[in-house]
Amino acid sequence: MRDQVARRGLHGQAVETLGMRIAGGQLPAGATLPNEADLGAELGVSRTVVREAVKVLAAKGLVVARPRTGTRVEPRPRWDIVDPDVLDWIVAGGADRRFYDDLFEVRSIIEPQAAALAAERRTDAEAEEIGALFRRMEVATQVEAYVEADLPFHAAVLGASHNELLVRMSSTLAVAHRAGRRITARVESGPASSLPLHHAVVEAIAAGRAKEAQGAMQALIAFAEQDLREVLEGDDGA
Repeated sequence: MRDQVARRGLHGQAVETLGMRIAGGQLPAGATLPNEADLGAELGVSRTVVREAVKVLAAKGLVVARPRTGTRVEPRPRWDIVDPDVLDWIVAGGADRRFYDDLFEVRSIIEPQAAALAAERRTDAEAEEIGALFRRMEVATQVEAYVEADLPFHAAVLGASHNELLVRMSSTLAVAHRAGRRITARVESGPASSLPLHHAVVEAIAAGRAKEAQGAMQALIAFAEQDLREVLEGDDGA
């Protein structure tokens, strides 16, 4: 994540640092942020950068700034929990089991129906793109390369639904995919074991079989969730 922060410049780095501190619990709900001068000195940025960073965090619901009382960290229920940045910070800070359960619950609600719509509405070019991304997964020899194809694969399925709201959810759901993959990559045989399930999604969408596409995507998500549960339960018992 550090390289990504560096590319985003000082402003992005300040937002990322503060966001992760809040999501990770270093700055708990009710805590007051240091004043702009002190925070700027600590982060190595100007007061202007701090001020703009706080505005971004406020827009995401993480903090609230009030005259005379300073900037206070808000309780988690007030955070914009579907914001991709906020989700990334929560995951990086060590999300708990309930959080992952919620992520997979959302995926199981949204993605199977999106796959069904994709089967009904996809263009030939979109079906080819989904197939090409699957073929990239097939030849991937490392987990990272697999994920680099898996994330756009699921985004392409959402895109082929031709539902604007579903398409806008791609970036949020991508966080769920990345978060899950960080854990399920530790399962022996890794991502390769899910290839037949991905292939079933590809085939159903290409053939225009909506119900089959829905079921195939549901099976794929259930498989990934089971891998996640196995790793997390193993960690709990360690």
